[in-house]
Amino acid sequence: MKIFRELSFKGTAEQLSKFSKEIGEYAKDDWILQPATERLKDYLQFSYRGTSLENAIVSIYIGDRLQKGEIKVGNIVPQKKNSLTVDEYNALLMQFYEDVIKPYKEHGTEVIIDPPTDDIFDPRMIISEEALQKLKSFCYGANKTTGSSHPLDKERWFDFICQTVDDDRVFEYTALANFLQDEAYWGAKPKDFIGAMGDYAWSEDKAYELADEYSTAVDVLQYYKRTRGI
Repeated sequence: MKIFRELSFKGTAEQLSKFSKEIGEYAKDDWILQPATERLKDYLQFSYRGTSLENAIVSIYIGDRLQKGEIKVGNIVPQKKNSLTVDEYNALLMQFYEDVIKPYKEHGTEVIIDPPTDDIFDPRMIISEEALQKLKSFCYGANKTTGSSHPLDKERWFDFICQTVDDDRVFEYTALANFLQDEAYWGAKPKDFIGAMGDYAWSEDKAYELADEYSTAVDVLQYYKRTRGI
């Protein structure tokens, strides 16, 4: 499934402060660094005025992030519509990187600047490989009309949940629900298929039902470990 790309900048407070003072010089042609205001004094805002993409403002929060060693593009806000699609957002971020950030990077800087992250979701960004294999075992073997209710399915489901808690790498509710429905990853259910088991994505209802179960179970297990000192 498609996800929003991220672009971050890492370094010491001094290096990042220098970056924030210099990067505006590279906003040229289709890009303009917005004048600082009292309300937005902790932000760098770059306005895209070109014609090939949606007009929008790319925002980088500075604030207290300098001392933490990392700042990033936190949001891209359209100027002529209510919201951007994932593809529109990512296209603007890539254009910003190519037009503004990359020239700055090539000019020489001590700040660590990696290219924008991938736009295809990789579950291993969130959970471990071992947990992913356990989730696959559950998904490929489960009855997709009954979720985790069958005893064998429940055992595989619980094994996956416990693994994520043991790893301290757990899914956020919406991310898991969306991932379970991702036909690009799990496959699409054949139109003429009448069975309830197979290598295909979960329905929206079942995906959110499982995400509910997962979130509740994780909360209980984390509470148990925290209060028992485990």
